[in-house]
Amino acid sequence: MLDIKEVAQNVYLLNVQVPINVDSVNLYLINGEVPTLIDAGTNTPEVIEAVHEGMKYVGMKRLEQVLVTHWHVDHAGAAASFAKEGARILVGSRDYQEWASFVGGQAFGRLNDWAIQEWGVPEKEISGMIKIFQHFRMLTELPNEVSLIEPGQSIMAGDNPLRAVFTAGHTAGHMSFYNERDGLLFSGDMLLPNEIPYPGIWQEEGQVVSGLPSYFESLKVIEALEAQSYMPAHGAPHTNPVARCQEIREQLYYKVEKHRPAESVYLSAVNAGNQKIHPGVLFLKLHYVYGWEQLQKRVG
Repeated sequence: MLDIKEVAQNVYLLNVQVPINVDSVNLYLINGEVPTLIDAGTNTPEVIEAVHEGMKYVGMKRLEQVLVTHWHVDHAGAAASFAKEGARILVGSRDYQEWASFVGGQAFGRLNDWAIQEWGVPEKEISGMIKIFQHFRMLTELPNEVSLIEPGQSIMAGDNPLRAVFTAGHTAGHMSFYNERDGLLFSGDMLLPNEIPYPGIWQEEGQVVSGLPSYFESLKVIEALEAQSYMPAHGAPHTNPVARCQEIREQLYYKVEKHRPAESVYLSAVNAGNQKIHPGVLFLKLHYVYGWEQLQKRVG
């Protein structure tokens, strides 16, 4: 059954089921002069069919472009399929690099190295996380051509310009899109109403870093926009994104202050290693703990 509703003028939230741990993701169809889809879901027949049905529902005869907030499979996965139908794919340059690395397999080696060197994960525990990565890899495809977005760039979507806002943290090149006229922010996974996105891990100037410090900076960027409402990739749209930013900041400060590091990030994540933990859960906890500990080092 099609799950779609109008959440602003000519803006339709299309909630689609995806075969990963998040269950569903919000895609946004924007009707008008430049028919636009924000985020593409996984590269699965059910998602592609839902987008086609959504287009019919809103009277959209063609899809001009897909704006990708970040490279993760539930957001960028089906973009190549829509490109084959004639849509232009727009994605931030940094996240395109991460996307290409994931599809090409280079990211698997980096995950293995970082898990050992940065997190202290035993090699026997890494294989489970790699298997999840391999499954996710089947849910995405790299388009033959993309248009790279730079921060601050203006992009027509529907009948209104959207400003690309650099909001790194969850990924190294996450982009949000801001309709300044209506005070409407398409926040991807940067700002969610019911959870704090896990911080990514990447390299900056040869150093491996957590995305959590960048996420704090992105909270400031979102607050400065003074948007009236935000359209998240997961959860219902909400008003007052500034209040949500402040709430998240307080929750993160509490987590960082409360955290007591163990001998390694891995041991902190598994509570001193006294219990078996699902590889997917371990993957997320490692990212959170790594972020808390990098922030502690900066403050300390």
